[in-house]
Amino acid sequence: MDQISSQPDASANPRMRKSDAVAAIIETIESNIEQGLWKPGFRLPTERELELRLGVARNTLRKSLKKLEEDGKIVRQIGRGSFVAEPATSNNVMTSLLNQVLGSSPSEVMEIRLVLEPWAAGLAATRATAADLMQMRDCIAHAAGAPDVPTFEKWDGELHQTIISSAKNGLLAGLYEAINTVRHQPEWMKLKQRTVTDDRRAAYHRQHGEIVDALAERDPEKAARLIRDHLIAVRISLLGE
Repeated sequence: MDQISSQPDASANPRMRKSDAVAAIIETIESNIEQGLWKPGFRLPTERELELRLGVARNTLRKSLKKLEEDGKIVRQIGRGSFVAEPATSNNVMTSLLNQVLGSSPSEVMEIRLVLEPWAAGLAATRATAADLMQMRDCIAHAAGAPDVPTFEKWDGELHQTIISSAKNGLLAGLYEAINTVRHQPEWMKLKQRTVTDDRRAAYHRQHGEIVDALAERDPEKAARLIRDHLIAVRISLLGE
């Protein structure tokens, strides 16, 4: 706690603004964490102890702790106190995943879509709300009226993302959203521009309608089969496989 006692004392300087006091408290606690004095899992002193050592008002201290919690530096548990949080690595993991997705080939993307989307469609058949189904049909209508391939691709992507979201599985939705970013890559769009003919757009429109009808009928097996057949058709169109 020696590090804390060396910080500016708000009570000794009445003109210190509350925002300055909050910043000083945050800096002190972050310094203890960064220097390894307070390791992950360490229980912080009580609010009363921190008040006395820092010479600040309770509401100022609580603002500081709230900001530290929002920044992921500490975890606050009612009845137990505040603890130093484990280092946040989720952003690094997500960045790594996104980089890997962006570096994937269209063939790899289609392989993983064939694994995820039929399973998600089966879940969506039992979990999709009326609003979800309405949004899907809206995407289909926009895709049908798209003036060009990029616009069609946008609404096609929105439709598939909505089906995934309708499975009501947050982890799956987040993973698919990362995978879906490949649609914005030049290689993917070049393939689409070259292969999405008027006839294929008409076929995709029909297939999309059948998929959503199966979801509305609450038929998991049919929905999964139809979206698998659709993705196979897309893969053949794109890659000739």
